[in-house]
Amino acid sequence: MQRILFSALGSLFLSFAAVLPLAHAEQSFNDLPSDHPAYAAAEYLKTQGIISGYADGTFQPDRKVNRAEALKIIIAPLVKPEQLAEVKSTVFTDVAPDAWFIPYIEAARQNGIIDGPPKKEQFLGGNTVVTAEFFKMLELAHQVDPTGSFSDIKLPMASDVADTQAWFYPYMRYALTSSMVMIGQDGLLHPAQELTRGDTAIYLYRFLMYKQARRTQALLSEAENELIVILGMLEQDNLPEAQYASARALLAARGAHFKRPDEVIVQGAVKITEAFRQIVLAYGHGRSGELQSVVDASGEAWKLADRAIQLDASLETIGKQVQQIAKNMADSAREAMSGT
Repeated sequence: MQRILFSALGSLFLSFAAVLPLAHAEQSFNDLPSDHPAYAAAEYLKTQGIISGYADGTFQPDRKVNRAEALKIIIAPLVKPEQLAEVKSTVFTDVAPDAWFIPYIEAARQNGIIDGPPKKEQFLGGNTVVTAEFFKMLELAHQVDPTGSFSDIKLPMASDVADTQAWFYPYMRYALTSSMVMIGQDGLLHPAQELTRGDTAIYLYRFLMYKQARRTQALLSEAENELIVILGMLEQDNLPEAQYASARALLAARGAHFKRPDEVIVQGAVKITEAFRQIVLAYGHGRSGELQSVVDASGEAWKLADRAIQLDASLETIGKQVQQIAKNMADSAREAMSGT
């Protein structure tokens, strides 16, 4: 069955629509040239008064960010300065009475963004913030409900975000659907990675752009990249990685659809990623010898691809390719069941 499947793949090219390019700003920090990954993020956040650099004109993008600093970046734009000025003390036992970050952590605690006593007695403000912590604080601060958003999709997304019951799973899932995080070349999402100033600027910038529906192009491009990963992993008979990629592709397309539900190219992209998910499922069924399930999943993939073509004619090439793959898989399964 594997031979028949991959004889149908050929070359795959998918081009979803491009939307809303962002204008470039002048360089504000002498250590952030325009080709730096954090350049656009830092420039935008500076214009919004969310971040600032150091007295020597640097941004220091590689400097690690601790939990107190990360929380200030998140909270400061959301709370009026006069409200912060009224907060003089905190209930956390490890925070000095004169700590500069008391207003920010108390604003966060009182609004359910971070846990306080009795669940957490200490804030551990000096610890370097990690990816999952930052996403949790950022999403809750902006009143996102990660447990409700896209909760119908509970699929492992990478080998380091495979447990859908882990505390950080919903926050990482929303981060992926909002294009804050994307898969690395190592195939991981790094929920425990310590963050730098550059990292936090990029994640916050992407989140704010997503809120303005300005990350659709990035999400569709990421979905396209994941489809290519799926095919590569199936060619290598690496089913687990293909499954992870199919989940990420679906979530990226769904994230785009959430912000631009009326655009037919986005609607079609969702159907294409759903079709690829069915192709991956059919492949897994084939490896397990569940031949009727191969036929069923392949048929579903064919129908989803057909729906994508109906939604947007520009998806006909990729849709027809998916249908050819699905047909070959189903035919192969039927031949095996008939003994021919």
